[in-house]
Amino acid sequence: MVRAIHVFPWDAAVEGCAATIETVNTLLCNRVLLSVNYHRARLFRPRQPGLGYYYRVADWLDFEPHAALYPPGFPLPPVNPDPSVVKAVYECRDHCRRSGLAFTASIIGCHNTTIGLARPDLSVQNAFGNRYAFALCPGHPDVRAYLCALVRDVCRSLAPEAILLDSFWFLDAVHREHHELMFVSPGPVGEHLLALCFCEHCYQHAARQGMDMKPVQATVRRLVEKLLQHEGHAGEAGFDQAELAALLREEPALYELEQARQAIVRSLLLEVREIARQSGCEVDMNSGLLARPSARAWQEGGLLRDRAQACRHVYVQAHFPQAAQSRQDLAWAATVLSPERLVLTTMMSREFINSASELRVRVECAMELGAAGVSLYNYGLLSPRRLDWIRDAFSALAAGRQL
Repeated sequence: MVRAIHVFPWDAAVEGCAATIETVNTLLCNRVLLSVNYHRARLFRPRQPGLGYYYRVADWLDFEPHAALYPPGFPLPPVNPDPSVVKAVYECRDHCRRSGLAFTASIIGCHNTTIGLARPDLSVQNAFGNRYAFALCPGHPDVRAYLCALVRDVCRSLAPEAILLDSFWFLDAVHREHHELMFVSPGPVGEHLLALCFCEHCYQHAARQGMDMKPVQATVRRLVEKLLQHEGHAGEAGFDQAELAALLREEPALYELEQARQAIVRSLLLEVREIARQSGCEVDMNSGLLARPSARAWQEGGLLRDRAQACRHVYVQAHFPQAAQSRQDLAWAATVLSPERLVLTTMMSREFINSASELRVRVECAMELGAAGVSLYNYGLLSPRRLDWIRDAFSALAAGRQL
């Protein structure tokens, strides 16, 4: 079974790549998921020698790109100014190979604020004309060309055994940007409506399917305005998803728009899969970025079925405080897809995991449901004690026994 852990190259650069991979081996992992172009972030590292914050002020590339592969004039993000981090990507790959660990390059796609700020026309445009710099539109031909080039570049430059795709689809409108404030919310239904893209290229995609986007855009505006006027969102359990499902029946044009979005994402994922296969790389992908549980994957434009068609494993982002919630999420995904196509993923933060037993329950759940394995996030963000929890849980997973 897959026993994977996410690793940031800047943590390996400080700790030493050989030491990092050796430690990962002692955790009984058999796969390293190494970030190669992580987005902007401020990350607290609780272990020496890198104790303190690591700042990513831009969506840097952490490898040396081949500029000729990318669209002419495209605002390619800069390479990480710290050469030790770039070097660590290649060294981690080499140490994985020497240690017998499978090496996966984790690639961020449409979640790129650096590009969105450099060229706002590449980003999602909501029904009110606002652009989301953090969310590139997968329907924009230049964005699609960039994403395809990025995958080709990573596969050729790093020759990973596999790539893990993250955010190669639409994003939610609410993304916790710096000091993002929404005092009066239209609720989850309105927030989803605000995530729908009405840029010229999404207009064109819809037109090719026989849709007129103007009345659809007007409908979305009207619905958001009414949701705000009523302030009816009270967080009643079960109401939000029921209301969203009902809306797609009450407003058939919105259902057609969702299908158009899914066609955009589906074609992109299939194109990326072929590019990776040409380089001999397997493709895995996350079930979503912030669309959790996985039953919400469609809200980012990519059905679980479409993701599975374009990849080997779907990494179910079951980040929940209760083990029962994680189990329900994985069980739902295993209802739609074969369980052996799924990898249960969980963040190891205090928000979700607070004891060795809580982690063991999640690993046992993956075994019980017949999943392909478990993926944990993230090596550099964890204390020594939490790393011990991983070793404890993965020892049973490696042996294939109940915990």
